[in-house]
Amino acid sequence: MSGTGRGPVRTTPLELHQIRTALTQAYRGLIDESDLQRNSEQERERAFLSRAVAATAIRRVTGWEPKACAEAVIDGSDDNGIDAVAVTDGAQVRLVQAKWSDKGTAGFHTDAARAFIDGLRLLEQRQFDAFNNKLQPFTALLDSAMGDTNLKITLIIAVVGSDPLSSHTTTILDRAVEDHHGHGPMLAYQLMGTGELLRQLREDRTPDPVNVTVRMPKWVQRDIPFPAYQGSVAARDIAAWYEDHGARLFSQNIRQSLGRTRINSGIEKTLKDEPENFWYFNNGITILCDRMEPYYPDRRRPDHPVELRLTHVSVVNGAQTVTSIHKAMQVTPDTVEDADVMVRVISLGDERTEYAARITETTNTQNDVSRRDFIALDETQALIREDFDLTLGKTYVYKRGEADPAPESGCSVVHAAVALACARRTPELTVRAKRDTDLLWERGDGGAYSRLFGEAPSAFRIWRCVQIQWEVGKALDVLRKRLRGRAQDTAQRGDLLITHLVFQLLDLADIDEPGYALDSVLESVPKLTESVLSWLIYRVDEEYGPTSFLTSTFTNETRCRELARIVAQDVGGRASVPQLADDYQPPAQQKRRRRRPNVVPTLVNAGILAEGTPLVYVPYNAPETRATKEWLAADERRSQARWQNDRTKPLIWSYDGKAYSASGLVTHIWELAGWEEAPVAVQGPARWVLDGKRNLWELAKEWLAAQEEEG
Repeated sequence: MSGTGRGPVRTTPLELHQIRTALTQAYRGLIDESDLQRNSEQERERAFLSRAVAATAIRRVTGWEPKACAEAVIDGSDDNGIDAVAVTDGAQVRLVQAKWSDKGTAGFHTDAARAFIDGLRLLEQRQFDAFNNKLQPFTALLDSAMGDTNLKITLIIAVVGSDPLSSHTTTILDRAVEDHHGHGPMLAYQLMGTGELLRQLREDRTPDPVNVTVRMPKWVQRDIPFPAYQGSVAARDIAAWYEDHGARLFSQNIRQSLGRTRINSGIEKTLKDEPENFWYFNNGITILCDRMEPYYPDRRRPDHPVELRLTHVSVVNGAQTVTSIHKAMQVTPDTVEDADVMVRVISLGDERTEYAARITETTNTQNDVSRRDFIALDETQALIREDFDLTLGKTYVYKRGEADPAPESGCSVVHAAVALACARRTPELTVRAKRDTDLLWERGDGGAYSRLFGEAPSAFRIWRCVQIQWEVGKALDVLRKRLRGRAQDTAQRGDLLITHLVFQLLDLADIDEPGYALDSVLESVPKLTESVLSWLIYRVDEEYGPTSFLTSTFTNETRCRELARIVAQDVGGRASVPQLADDYQPPAQQKRRRRRPNVVPTLVNAGILAEGTPLVYVPYNAPETRATKEWLAADERRSQARWQNDRTKPLIWSYDGKAYSASGLVTHIWELAGWEEAPVAVQGPARWVLDGKRNLWELAKEWLAAQEEEG
């Protein structure tokens, strides 16, 4: 290996932050730091990170578990330029010298190279006593390896930097390699920079691939352009896959299982009542894999069985079928034993990256899928999820059917898209989000999705934008309680335009930087939101009249663009905020008392909620919270349900899979939680919340209000 004459290339701040976070999470508590107690806090941290880099390098070349890699670190006094040691296969010796830099510019210079070579010579001469006690567990292995005729030694230079080797440094290393050639090609060296270290840390946080065996009594085969088999598979085998691997089976599907929906209930009913007809009624399952090894217990003929041993499996079509079979197997295993499913297996090998998304998309085009489902095929979303995990230690979900994380733990792609739309310089995409969030998944020229995610926004940007949007939402919740009539409606219907205006008035120049002062920004949001709302109420009335329709105003791009321009000038110019009358009332024709919505029929008739929409039970007050908190915390499914468009029992409870009315399920939860002082009457729809914001009652009320206003 030869070096370049170039100086070190600086690691980006984001990469540095990701590496620091991942090293800390992976190795804190595993690496020995007992010799660092007298050092300053800053010195201890740098030493720990350097040792964690050495452990990561060992993991990269050996595949050992993190604990073993941490134990391989010998860095400290009397390490003789060697920070970690590994001996594998009897005669494979890896020696690591690691360098950490707080600025991402770690270098490996001539003095370090000479020390590394000197340490190597001490090991070759078996002068183990020259090293600290951390080497002791490896001395017997090293002694044996150094006398082995198949000895191979690799010097690994692990640095948080990029291409830092000077020509002088490589000369020293190349000379050492040449000196060892008399004994055969036993010495080599390898540079492991920021990119490779980061790849290893990312891979460590990726779940292990799923491997399954598919048994087909009869089958047909294709070889061009990819090896593929198709045949019947026993439903019990498919249930076993899900039992062993769960939702990881669907890693490349456009969505996770949607839970209990009417379609899935139909699948389960067929398995229960007509298992012999299941093969005819079901569309089957499509599986992609990296490698497929067929094994033929008898003769290699299509009318004889085959066992396909699949590596790195993903069910890309038929997730609902798989989960329904598993559910039915738990309830009526005897009938499921009689059912078969058509399964197609395609082995893509090295072509997986290019063809997996195309196959997934085309096999799903005839199913009940939305535009949002197909964004799961965009590699950008997987990269954002990885960025969230590695950079923030938070969760990002983007497949329909995945439960939204708790607000403090992360966000969904819907949260991200709406926040990014509001943060753009013009309100065009904000208006689209207000009309229908499905408009945010449009691609192609002018499509919102490409404009929001085309340049792969960082986890920092997304998470901070989402937090700002949430903070605006909290401020508006407070302000709405102090307003009435049309002013209150403006705060409700204009929420996204208000959020857009707040974004325009904040300093977002460094929002992608690790050191961005988010806390101070969030502190300024409530006051800024109040000012924006006051001016917006005033300007809407002034520009379009006090009887103008608010819904049409806030979904009209031209009006929103003009309002955004004027209000931004008003607030930015620090003009006196217009005083709103305490008795601000809506127009006379709206003064009639709005009817209380009959929630479930209203939502079903309007088709507002899609089948399988996730809902969360949120206690209404403090006594209810105290009574149910412990029972709910024991199993997260107890507070979760999914919507089905049924007028009587619209909720499928995740805990038992049964259908309930909104109020009936709340009462049932109270009973199981043992709340003896529970009220007799309950407003169930007000306790089932969508997207962590609106409950079913509010959703129905908003829809009816919009109909009255437009009518």
